Amino acid sequence: MSMIAGTIVFTRNDQSYFLVTDEVPTPRFYTVKTHKHAGDTALGSILTGMKGELGINLDNLRLGELAAWHGKGLETAEDLISLYTFEPIDTTDFNMDRLALLGLQFMNAKDAAGLLTNVDMTGVARLD
Repeated sequence: MSMIAGTIVFTRNDQSYFLVTDEVPTPRFYTVKTHKHAGDTALGSILTGMKGELGINLDNLRLGELAAWHGKGLETAEDLISLYTFEPIDTTDFNMDRLALLGLQFMNAKDAAGLLTNVDMTGVARLD
């Protein structure tokens, strides 16, 4: 089973926030299983999940970066998951209540440091 991960990141008052799960003790990025999105590309799979499951308005997002995430924290090729980051045009457009019901929240980067250290940017091209 192949997984694709995605997050939305924005900065407010010099603080960065990431869309993550509210799992304790360590949050995770939002993920979808690619086999549930047969015929979609990896990017299409994460966008379909964000729109359908999370109710995110895709017109409010801009593709930011492509990275790899060590989903199990193993730092081996076996646990690498493609991670797409998106930047919102309007941060007030999110239905925070719906996201909370689905176990997701925007977490300050300083509180998600453990998760962010598992993001691997080596060998990934910057999307301009």
